[in-house]
Amino acid sequence: MKLIEIKIENFRGVRSLHLPLDGLTVLIGENNTGKSTVLEAIRLVLTRGFGVRRGGQFTEYDFHLKDANATPQTADQISITLHFAEEQENEWPDAVIQQMSEVIQLGTTGLNHIWLQAKGGYQAESGSFETKWAFLNSSGAELVLKNATPLNLISRFVPLFFLSALRDASQEFGQRGQFWSGFLKSIQLPDDQRERIEEMLREVNTSVIGANAGLTEVTKKIADAGRLVPLDLADPVVLEAIPTRVFDMVGKIQVHLKSSYGVKLPLHRHGEGTQSLAVLMLFQAFTSANLTEAYYPESTPILALEEPEAHLHPSAIRSLGSFLEKMTGQILVSSHSGDLVSRVPVMALRRLYKHNGETKIGRMESGAFTGRELQAIDYSIRLAKGHYLFSRCWLLVEGESDYHLMPLLFEVMGHSQDQVSFSVLEISQVIDKGEPFIKFAKALGIQWFMMADGDSEGRGYNKRAKKYLENGESLADRARTLTCADIEHEFWHSGYSDFMMNMVLPQTQSLIDTQAANDTAKKTKLLIKAAIKKAGEKPAFAQALAAEVRQRGAGTIPQTIKDIITRVVQLAGG
Repeated sequence: MKLIEIKIENFRGVRSLHLPLDGLTVLIGENNTGKSTVLEAIRLVLTRGFGVRRGGQFTEYDFHLKDANATPQTADQISITLHFAEEQENEWPDAVIQQMSEVIQLGTTGLNHIWLQAKGGYQAESGSFETKWAFLNSSGAELVLKNATPLNLISRFVPLFFLSALRDASQEFGQRGQFWSGFLKSIQLPDDQRERIEEMLREVNTSVIGANAGLTEVTKKIADAGRLVPLDLADPVVLEAIPTRVFDMVGKIQVHLKSSYGVKLPLHRHGEGTQSLAVLMLFQAFTSANLTEAYYPESTPILALEEPEAHLHPSAIRSLGSFLEKMTGQILVSSHSGDLVSRVPVMALRRLYKHNGETKIGRMESGAFTGRELQAIDYSIRLAKGHYLFSRCWLLVEGESDYHLMPLLFEVMGHSQDQVSFSVLEISQVIDKGEPFIKFAKALGIQWFMMADGDSEGRGYNKRAKKYLENGESLADRARTLTCADIEHEFWHSGYSDFMMNMVLPQTQSLIDTQAANDTAKKTKLLIKAAIKKAGEKPAFAQALAAEVRQRGAGTIPQTIKDIITRVVQLAGG
């Protein structure tokens, strides 16, 4: 039973959200956009109070407060609806069909559906917050059940395993760890084999204790406690160097890892990254090995991982991203890692963001992009610069100089790239003049703005950008051409000609005078080209020009560029 979507209303920071899910879904976005809220909503519905139809599962801290005057008692009712559905006919096993038949709804395409809802609100009569679970029909009306059997069975057919970002290896690998304990409980030995093992353990224990005569005296003294408290008369004190019962031994099983130097250390003595990775592997091992024993064979587990990249080295994170697709069950991940995002399918991404206070979902719809467009997105963004997907705004620029210079100019104007949360993307080498990037930004809910050169080529870029304007937008809202042919000429004609000329050797200037033959435009172009070459090509030239701008002050930046920077900052700010 696959969970294909979740609808949330008035739960914590989310007023309303409709989130489609895949076999692997990766939630990305800034803090407080709702990623953890989604995971917690699923956990609430699938793991709370199924023996009782009503109970206090939602607390006053779960209600969405729309303004400063709202209180949990007056807040709108919480509603969380999970929608399970077949993706093809006869997908669900017979056991599911038979035991959940009372709540299964047949869709118009012949596929089976189940809607499970949890609602919570304040009841003035009882003076408490109450939660009610219900199955719904396709119209959203509550189904009247003969008994609570479907409610009790749903968490067996769709078991949820939740791993939070705050992973404690010592706790997860302890006797009561949610996954580790399943392996320990499965250790069962025949009585005769157990007795032989315990006899050997007692012999080993006796040899170890007997190696120190002083311990015998300690045993005698402790036995004197029998005068004050009731103890066994024959053998009141037993010293154990090792557990002498299989039951105790199993409870003390520890994971030891050998370092690259061959030294064996308990897991909790290794670094945080190694511990975190071990817990993730335990998580997968449990679902693979113990699921059929602990749950029904027909179960489809949901594995919810909150920031699985925590404490991991970037290489390990990238490997983990590829590994997620191979995990058993339906996988739901929240992440802040560009490295992880670079290794998961782009169709699995769900970008949560806030727009006018509302939680929105950005995603790539199936069939919306051609193969070539997806290839361009993968090559230039996802695989190489996954962190771009966490930016609020993309500035699309034509060439290499723009790419290197613009972030520096933002800083000169007092706008940190990280604080503003923008990224600069070069589009001159991208198919269709960068159109796939605009489509991708719009699909994910990332703001975008295009800066084009002031030539015929640049006007072509602007025409393409115009195709993606929203209703009510003008081209100036999303794109701007420079006054001059390129950014170097923009600065040349805004008072920086002397700076560039000073970078060119006198003999080179003389040669350029001869080549230009009184053609001012050609001379300017050749001088700029020579200055770039003398600086060490465009990245170094950008650094030198930015240093000069810092010295002269932000007011000397060409007005067109200042306007572009102001607009990008505005878009990034929402």
